[in-house]
Amino acid sequence: MAKERKIITEDFVQSSVIRHLKVNGWSTSLQSAELWEQGVDIRVRNDRFSRYWLIEAKGDPSATVKSPSGSQSSSFNSAVGQILTRMHSKGARGYKYRYKYGIAFPVSFRKMVMRKMPFDVMDKLNLYLFFVDGIGNVEEIKWNQLKKEGQLQNNHGPHHTRIRRTVAQDI
Repeated sequence: MAKERKIITEDFVQSSVIRHLKVNGWSTSLQSAELWEQGVDIRVRNDRFSRYWLIEAKGDPSATVKSPSGSQSSSFNSAVGQILTRMHSKGARGYKYRYKYGIAFPVSFRKMVMRKMPFDVMDKLNLYLFFVDGIGNVEEIKWNQLKKEGQLQNNHGPHHTRIRRTVAQDI
């Protein structure tokens, strides 16, 4: 009998990342798109600085999908393309200093995303990764953590380091 996998929906990923951002000081002027709306999934302005987060979120493939890994890969490619088309280029390096960009996924995507995403692209684009587990814990990953984790895996096997983590039970 095949093991039934727990599905983490896009709505759950969005609400978990929003909670994570609030805990980390991005509390007001938060906008979250519904699944049917066009535009970025999460947009938030910092209360003290003129900085913004723009984040695309994806959920797990449905239980009826025959190839979940293929669907995850397609969702990853889609999220990268969507966030790229929403990047702002007005002003001197405004994309890098005024905006922070993110793509958020269920934790089931982690291994594939960490393997496919180039750390130097994340650095150049000011792009972050967010991974959400089944109870709403959020792991936020910067380019230098991706680089470090990749080097550790290549040299010493799998290791996990965390930059910022919001634990759902603490909120």
